[in-house]
Amino acid sequence: MKLSLLSTSFLALLASTTSAWELRANNQVYTGTTPTQGCKPIFIPRGSRISWTGSNGARTLQLFNVQGKCNQVYRTVMGVGEINASNNIYGYMVKR
Repeated sequence: MKLSLLSTSFLALLASTTSAWELRANNQVYTGTTPTQGCKPIFIPRGSRISWTGSNGARTLQLFNVQGKCNQVYRTVMGVGEINASNNIYGYMVKR
């Protein structure tokens, strides 16, 4: 019993430290261990469900809805959250 509990705790700790963030949208999964270096291109069509989990220094997701431009934030999700895209999304950035 103790060994099972210990190995379960170890696996949970390992899983929590391997990926600092995870973005799920449009049947795709994007992950990372650090904030992104600038805006990353992505295409998430309008009406898509977006799921976000961020931790370990990469807690904030910013989404951009103008193709080729990342100077005006469309949506921000901090920590954990789910949203529906009411516009097409063309870029994302992960921040602390």
